[in-house]
Amino acid sequence: MTQFPVPTTLSRAVRIFVCRDAQPPALNRSHNSFASFPSANDIGAWYEFEVSIHGIPEQNTGYLATLAQLDAAVRSSVIPVLKARLFSPANASSQTPSQLLHTLANGVATHLEQPIESLSWNISPYHQYLWKADMTTKTTLTATFEFAASHRLNDPLRTPAENQIFFGKCNKINGHGHNYRVAVSIVVAADNAFGMADLEEIVDRLVIERFDHMNLNIDCPEFRATNPSVEHIAAVCFDLLKNPLAKHSVVLKSVRLWETSKTSATVEAS
Repeated sequence: MTQFPVPTTLSRAVRIFVCRDAQPPALNRSHNSFASFPSANDIGAWYEFEVSIHGIPEQNTGYLATLAQLDAAVRSSVIPVLKARLFSPANASSQTPSQLLHTLANGVATHLEQPIESLSWNISPYHQYLWKADMTTKTTLTATFEFAASHRLNDPLRTPAENQIFFGKCNKINGHGHNYRVAVSIVVAADNAFGMADLEEIVDRLVIERFDHMNLNIDCPEFRATNPSVEHIAAVCFDLLKNPLAKHSVVLKSVRLWETSKTSATVEAS
């Protein structure tokens, strides 16, 4: 039987909508806080932050913190800074998003009793910045891409009948296609100006243009002698990106490749 309390990490996603004319009263209410807070009543920017805290929950309540405390810590720290950055650039910090996230994490921490373990900033459904307490001078950036390609899975050491049994439909002679999705995560030092646009340029040039609308077995030399399984494709993508990113003093952390919405392979830095 579990003996309470035990060390625990609690995470909370906080969605915000930042617009020019949001006045203090508007920050205290929302008709749909699941979608954003405050309510999106004007043109602005939507972001999602996820804060994680770590500690030992209080014995009687079982709480590390109330959700209201987590929400308030993020909103009060983040909304004024982002509002100034978006709509009053003359008075705003010139920090890069990576640097700004460090500032926001420090602000959130001042409103909470438990130490922050991490703070992530989803600037879109496909772009994420991540700050972690054990990486105080670095930020993890993740960008997601897609490409369409066809392939055929076949093992030359097996007989045609064995291949058909092992790979099933994936062994059909003319191949089949996928809409692949790939998430590339890198680690950037706080004083490095390398940003999301730089990451996207490199991934687009070295991976997407290379594989998009290709027959991987026929058109791509990387797979003429290597079976283009989701595992092998992820590994090839990692190898293609590692050294070019290192030239910019950027560490490639991982490449995750989805073959379908249910199947993915991840290659991580050793």
